[in-house]
Amino acid sequence: MTKNKKLLAWVAEIEALCTPANTYWCNGTQEEYSAMMQLLVDEGIATPLKKRPNSFLFRSDPSDVARVEDRTYIACENPDNAGPTNNWINPEVLKAKMTELYRGCMKGRT
Repeated sequence: MTKNKKLLAWVAEIEALCTPANTYWCNGTQEEYSAMMQLLVDEGIATPLKKRPNSFLFRSDPSDVARVEDRTYIACENPDNAGPTNNWINPEVLKAKMTELYRGCMKGRT
């Protein structure tokens, strides 16, 4: 884990908000990487590429879109800073909305 008190406090805050069943701290080892990739392959999320060792194919869900214009906002204090072709939202309003969307979003997950 870490001894960084600010990071630990932030993780605790996010755990309280998102309520995951578990929290996993990555350690960056080769063993961890291999285990995670094997899990993704076993779940059908990743497909190993036979001609390229240590390379995998990940397909996105067709319903997952990169950007939806009417739901994409620039959050900044001054609406002019968002630019003429972007949707603007006050950062405090966005923070409140996102906090509610994140509440409990990881329940039962790691």
